[in-house]
Amino acid sequence: MLSLDQLLEILAECSGDQQAAAHGEEVLDREFDMLGYDSLVLLETSAQLKHRYDIDIPEDVIRDLRTPRAVLDYANVPAERD
Repeated sequence: MLSLDQLLEILAECSGDQQAAAHGEEVLDREFDMLGYDSLVLLETSAQLKHRYDIDIPEDVIRDLRTPRAVLDYANVPAERD
């Protein structure tokens, strides 16, 4: 199960903003563009989730997930997707 802290750590690494990991739960429902994360950061985040945790979020899906909560909800659903 992917935690918010794990997701924020990856987002911080992918964006180069190490302070981003310190945001905590206040960012759960803020949109990524409001947090300063662009589509390239999200694509790299998707790749890192696959590499580190074997969580596969396809490129077309990660682009539609607008908030950290949406990514966590998608990542933590049982793997019954086709």
